[in-house]
Amino acid sequence: MEKSLLLKRIWVLILLSSWIGQQSIAQDSAAARLFGGETVSPISVAVSGKLALCSHSEKGSIILDVTGGKAPYTFKWNTNETTQNRSNLFAGTYTVNITDADGVVHVERIVVQPPYPLILNPLEKRDASCGSGADGYAKIGVKVGRGEPYRISWSHGLEDQWEASNLKPGSYTVTVTDMFNCDVSISFEIESETEGMSLSESIKQPDCSSAGSGEINLNVTGGSAPYLYSWSHGPSTANVSGLAPGDYSVMITDKTGCSIQANYSLQAPSAIEVSASVDDPTCGDQNDGSISLDIQGGQAPYTVSWSTGQSGSSLSNLGAGTYQASITDAQGCTVQQTVSLNQSSGIDLRIQEIQPVSCFGGNDGTASIEIEGDKKGLNILWSDGVEDVLKRTDLAPGTYTVTATNHSGCEMTQSLTVESPNELTARIESALDVDCAVGSIQGVAWVSIQGGTEPYTIAWGQSGASNREINFSQTTTLQVTITDAKGCVVSAESKVDFPSNTTSGGRLDFNFRKLAITSEPEVQVDEEIIFESEISEEFIAWEWSFGDGNQSVDKDPIHIFEKAGIYEVTLTGYDIYGCSSVEINTVQVNIPQEMVVIPNAFTPNGDGLNDTFMPKLKSVTDFSMQIFNTWGERMFTTTQKEDKGWDGIYNGQLLPAGNYLYNITYSTPEGEIIHRTGGVTLIR
Repeated sequence: MEKSLLLKRIWVLILLSSWIGQQSIAQDSAAARLFGGETVSPISVAVSGKLALCSHSEKGSIILDVTGGKAPYTFKWNTNETTQNRSNLFAGTYTVNITDADGVVHVERIVVQPPYPLILNPLEKRDASCGSGADGYAKIGVKVGRGEPYRISWSHGLEDQWEASNLKPGSYTVTVTDMFNCDVSISFEIESETEGMSLSESIKQPDCSSAGSGEINLNVTGGSAPYLYSWSHGPSTANVSGLAPGDYSVMITDKTGCSIQANYSLQAPSAIEVSASVDDPTCGDQNDGSISLDIQGGQAPYTVSWSTGQSGSSLSNLGAGTYQASITDAQGCTVQQTVSLNQSSGIDLRIQEIQPVSCFGGNDGTASIEIEGDKKGLNILWSDGVEDVLKRTDLAPGTYTVTATNHSGCEMTQSLTVESPNELTARIESALDVDCAVGSIQGVAWVSIQGGTEPYTIAWGQSGASNREINFSQTTTLQVTITDAKGCVVSAESKVDFPSNTTSGGRLDFNFRKLAITSEPEVQVDEEIIFESEISEEFIAWEWSFGDGNQSVDKDPIHIFEKAGIYEVTLTGYDIYGCSSVEINTVQVNIPQEMVVIPNAFTPNGDGLNDTFMPKLKSVTDFSMQIFNTWGERMFTTTQKEDKGWDGIYNGQLLPAGNYLYNITYSTPEGEIIHRTGGVTLIR
């Protein structure tokens, strides 16, 4: 009882402190001020963020939304911070002076609440009466907390209720959250006094024999027998029959009052639909017709019986006539299908000879056909409109269809293709044979031939040369004519360029420098070095060799030397003729030497000079620094070489002037670990 009273008193004091802390102590006038004829409202601050801690491991935050006054604003906290918003805060009171552009000051005091326990009363619960019931109950309450409002969330979806009813057997979790978003959860199990009922069924759908031939047979397990059955259409038995298509429901109750409900839907049998695909017998008395049935609807599998005594959905080797099929599905539903095959008189059409065109694009192809059988009333039709012709000449390449029909309507169709040789093409290609050493150039041209029929006859322009390859020594237009073995002809023409001389002697030079700007001029191991080239436009390609086995094709590459030494860096440039020029420079690479300079005092007064304590470092790795007061308490620690250093503040408080101790550890480039300790004076 005393502990509970003490907690309540502590909570009242915390709430009173929070209320006082959140009030603005504003030095600016509460009334609007007049500035240059313009009315300026007082400074107003809305405070948000994480203003209470749920545990000692958490940190708070403060977010300020400032309005009124005259922007811009400046901020000065009691911990010397000058940012508008704060984070990573311990519990406590934080005061900020907000000054607007007119110099009007507004003081805001904010409290970050310390952790406060949220303790729930023991869970009250009542189990469900049976496994299939939904009459379980649970209740929770807050024993110790910060006070209303609380948010309650149950795992089955219930919100902001201290009690949950109509619960089925199962596992549940309830979470209570206070006004500062601190929460606690309880998990529990709703059990059942008896085993729930389970249901299985056997269903017979209505068939074609009768609309009321459906059945539903139930099998119930679990619960406590005997069971009572109540069907939506009246019966009170486990099994019902004589059912027409429709929806049915049943409620089953055991002797303890537990119940279970089930719903069923019976469907009428779907109609059987049949379509036939037929191939009539060919002309004459041939028995080469066929029938194939496509059966849909009803219930598979299907049984098909034919008037011929055969069975199955497909028949073959049939003559002209009428055929009847009887189709029965798995439910005994039956339909009839009648199919007729027609008779015709036959003819036979055959392709005799096809000659391709002689040259690509020509139209001197030929084709001939032969027809046998019943030629009475014969009509021949070609796909390009020509009629009653057995032999065709002057045909262009392509596919033709020819159809023959006799007096009885018997018809036969064949297709034929008149081929064409590949197109005869020629292309003049050229190259320059350059001797980079003496600067001489020789032009070479040749003709590339595709298609046609070999051998080819070649004739070059006015010279009449018959070789595939010729030489040239000036800019000109070349012409060539090609004739293949079948007399097909093609011509080609191309302009060739001949330069007056090579482009040797173009400018090629380069410099190098460190990519990072440092006070150390020498090139060190593992530093990024950029090589800046000066390459004339005559060069179309270039290559770098850095002397350490590495190469690059970038114009201005960046390279890192991994070992100390003297390296010859070579830049090679190539012109369009493959001729090259070379530029070589020497790079001296040194091993870095570490340097650590530690000051013995600093003055954190905000003047921008010596405001923090941090050693000057060069060529060191794995750096760490710790600061202690004379009592051995650690005031500051860092492992970052680029850290701004210690500013004389610990836990947001300014430390007094005096002597402090440092412990610095670092590694040299050779891997040696160095420890250095000493004193530093904080001057205010």
